[in-house]
Amino acid sequence: MLYAVQVLLPLPLAAFSFLLPHDQTPPAIGCRVVVPWQQGLRLGLVSDVSEVRGGKSLELKELVSVLEATPFIDASRIAFIQDVAAYTCTPAGLVLATLLPTGLSEPLRHTFTLVNGVTHEGLQPGEWYEADDFKPADIELLRQQGLIRERVTITQPTKRVLIAQREPDEALNAKRASNQKEALELLLGREFVESAAELSREAGVPESAVRSLIKKGYAAYADIPAPPPALAYFEGRAPRPVFDVTLPDGDVSLSGGTREARLACLLPRIKATLTRGRSVLILCPEQIIAQETARYLSNAHPVQYLSGELSDTQRERLWRELQDGDPVVLVGSYLTLLAPLPDPGLIIVLEEGNSSYKLQSGPRLFVPFVARRLAKQLSIPLITADALASLESWQAAEPDKRIMLDASKQRIHVVDLSSTNNWPLSSDLIRVLRQVQERDRQAIILAPRRGFSAALECERCGFVMMCPNCDLPLRYHREGVRLACHQCGFKGSVPDACPDCGQLSLKPSRAAGTQWVVRALEKQLDGIRVFRFDGDQRDDLSSLLAGEPGIVVATTAIFRHEPLVNVSLIAITLLDTLLTFSDFRAEEETLRLLLQLCELAPEGRPLTLIQTFQPEHSVLSTVKAQDAASVEAFLSSRLERRKLFAYPPFAHLAKVQVSARDEASALQEAERMAAVLATAGANDREMLGPSPAPVVRIRRFYSYQIFLRSDSEARLAKLLDVAQNYGGRARIRIEVDPRDIGSFLV
Repeated sequence: MLYAVQVLLPLPLAAFSFLLPHDQTPPAIGCRVVVPWQQGLRLGLVSDVSEVRGGKSLELKELVSVLEATPFIDASRIAFIQDVAAYTCTPAGLVLATLLPTGLSEPLRHTFTLVNGVTHEGLQPGEWYEADDFKPADIELLRQQGLIRERVTITQPTKRVLIAQREPDEALNAKRASNQKEALELLLGREFVESAAELSREAGVPESAVRSLIKKGYAAYADIPAPPPALAYFEGRAPRPVFDVTLPDGDVSLSGGTREARLACLLPRIKATLTRGRSVLILCPEQIIAQETARYLSNAHPVQYLSGELSDTQRERLWRELQDGDPVVLVGSYLTLLAPLPDPGLIIVLEEGNSSYKLQSGPRLFVPFVARRLAKQLSIPLITADALASLESWQAAEPDKRIMLDASKQRIHVVDLSSTNNWPLSSDLIRVLRQVQERDRQAIILAPRRGFSAALECERCGFVMMCPNCDLPLRYHREGVRLACHQCGFKGSVPDACPDCGQLSLKPSRAAGTQWVVRALEKQLDGIRVFRFDGDQRDDLSSLLAGEPGIVVATTAIFRHEPLVNVSLIAITLLDTLLTFSDFRAEEETLRLLLQLCELAPEGRPLTLIQTFQPEHSVLSTVKAQDAASVEAFLSSRLERRKLFAYPPFAHLAKVQVSARDEASALQEAERMAAVLATAGANDREMLGPSPAPVVRIRRFYSYQIFLRSDSEARLAKLLDVAQNYGGRARIRIEVDPRDIGSFLV
């Protein structure tokens, strides 16, 4: 009986079929296999096995080797990969490449020998040959003719060390060789040393004496198996008293309070899951949050950690230990989604609204939504937790499973910028900063962007310096006196005069970035250190961690830094930038940020000073109320608005982006795409657009977008299938669950 094996490769492609050699047992779903690929070999995962008829088998290349008998990931994860691929309109191989952190890029040792009874010029029967010594085309020809048997194994990592070769003899008894003898005797007492330099240091002899030992054959370098790398370890800390909150069974939406308060509420559910002999997966959006969570939990539970900063060898070791180990709490990034957890029983998504969960490449997943699909695939509960619940998880949870803690109490002062001329530091902010300085305390000032200002414009004619590649103003950076596009990376110098009117009147616009705020502080305050922390410059804040006074001017990048210890003021220079961000989630994300400010100084209760032109905004009234009832009312009102306009979670949403080098072509192809979708049955409620992208031109490509929405996931998939089969001349990108869509109120 012949079998066809479907193999997923970590490439932006669907699964490929290969013929299983007739003498091999069909591998299990999820096993690693080696297949021929472009005159070489590749590792992949088995996604399906089926019988194949003789005629069809002639069309298939033969599988080279089954690497191991047991699955590398189980069948449920393979089904999850295929589900995500279908949901995101992405090849399954691209989903695999995005989510699998190890296992398919290991170096391989490939050998072959002639099949019994076969002779071939230049090859001896029964002898095994290294494939690297032959041309790939020659091996492929032998394979197609069925003349060889092949063997593939993973090359184990090695390290080069110095070992003793033989005992000292009479030649080393001479006085002039005493240093050599002393070094050799030390080496004989060890299994190995790392290098001649290390042996020289430990024996207290010149390095030339060790080199002489090597030259005379008493010692030599050798390759030995590399020891397993150390895994991430976190010193546990005793949690504070558990809050008097009991989470119900099943799916739960947990919000409010501090991050530590939410973790404390999760402890009983984690403990109960482990007690039943089942594992817990905890997803975190940022490295510092993952490490903080692992440290918090490791005092009481077995914890493993998996994130992008681990080395390949660390990931490989962790994978093996998870496969062979007992139930555990696995904390980490989205790379944990395919991890071989022993009997998973609970998934927890921390900081569910964090923008870092949106992957910017590959299938462009939004991790919390994908985690919910995994929980459904595994038939286990999902708990989401954040300072502010997302409306998606709030709506998905049953009313009695929406658990909301009271917001962390903050001292809040709002400054109405319409009544002051000071910019970017109001008189209120300057006065409080001077108090910070007088008391040797610390302050954090959040600016809306990096650089000096959002643009450089002419005061006479209004001309704005624009990026030559994108329809975006060039950001003005005072350091180095340069202009830069934060989208495509273009950099340019600042002209002396306005290119449009020729006047010497180019000035930064009022949209102050971190550099502008730093300059304003240096003018207003003497004798206090000012630090910058943004995407362009991340100053060393170790002195502030030690409690020394200072001011940090930062973007939201500061949330990825360890909390400072002596903060008495947190200020936001312009809240309106967040409130007017071009997305229907802007108000919710602004409120979430304000509720999270307490994480910047968890040990204290600093003053929060907010500068805005909209002091009566509902976001500010909600955060000033500082109680669960106000936050719940805010969520309910936004949920009603989303329902009115058929926004998620009351509709499934996808974006179809059409891009071309020429703007007219992009628009023409977008209109053609819309016509095809309309012909396929998309009505006015289901299809919105085409319309220009929020930034029409990026990296010299013009983009138009069409939004598709439907009450049914199946219906949306049907429409997206039509878009996928578009055969026009433009570049098409489909994104399910987009997060940067702007507002469409139709």
